[in-house]
Amino acid sequence: MGKGCIGLLVFLLFALPVSADYSDNYYRPAVNRTVQNTFAPYMSNVNETLRKNWHPPDVIQEGHVKVLFQLDRNGRIISSRILESSGNDIFDESALDALKKSEPFGGFPQNTLREQITINYSFDSSLVSTDKMKEYMAQSDRYYYSDKDSALKYINLAINEVNGDERAYFLYEKRSKIKDALGDKKGAEADLALYKDMKTKVDIKRVHAIKHQAEVENTPFAYFYLAYSYEQIKDYENAIHAINKAIDMTELNNQYKRYRTELVRKYEI
Repeated sequence: MGKGCIGLLVFLLFALPVSADYSDNYYRPAVNRTVQNTFAPYMSNVNETLRKNWHPPDVIQEGHVKVLFQLDRNGRIISSRILESSGNDIFDESALDALKKSEPFGGFPQNTLREQITINYSFDSSLVSTDKMKEYMAQSDRYYYSDKDSALKYINLAINEVNGDERAYFLYEKRSKIKDALGDKKGAEADLALYKDMKTKVDIKRVHAIKHQAEVENTPFAYFYLAYSYEQIKDYENAIHAINKAIDMTELNNQYKRYRTELVRKYEI
């Protein structure tokens, strides 16, 4: 597996390669460099704390979400909001959840008079296990429209790189599409069946891990993620039960209520 935060022990099944970076408005050229130097150790601590407390969900192949938040002198969060969404509610909320778990970040350096600081922080993760696999997959995508044979060659290299890792199930879906485009219908069907089988196994493992995590953490986000995990295996009854727990913990979260409405609709169909 790649480097990055792993989270709780039960999450070892889904450890993701993670990279996170930040930039703060005091880095602008017009701002005194003394301020930058004063806050450098503090910002390093903020970065490390967020990395430890962010446990990115394995719901999308490549995830990126940017969060803007403000801290007061005591390291308490004044405000926070999503600047750039990943396009997935679970992934976005995992970043906000990391902020809540990290608070307080600690007091500002004693030699500064600043009362607050604004931080622009990026959370990034990938299901890609190795850089080589990522490279091969990118090459396959690049050749898909111009040279299907080359696309197939590189996706095969990517699959060989992961050595049967079930979490790379999405590679078989990609190869299925390439084989289908090349006229290999039987090969495409076999890969599609393999993709579905591997994904089902990963989804079931995720449910067991996230259920335990939710019971340990007992937070709204943990039960939101559990509801989402149940939805992936079409267990809408348990999904509704989980999101109800999340709503009970935070009545003001309209996002959870909208999600429950979607789950009830699917359950009734």
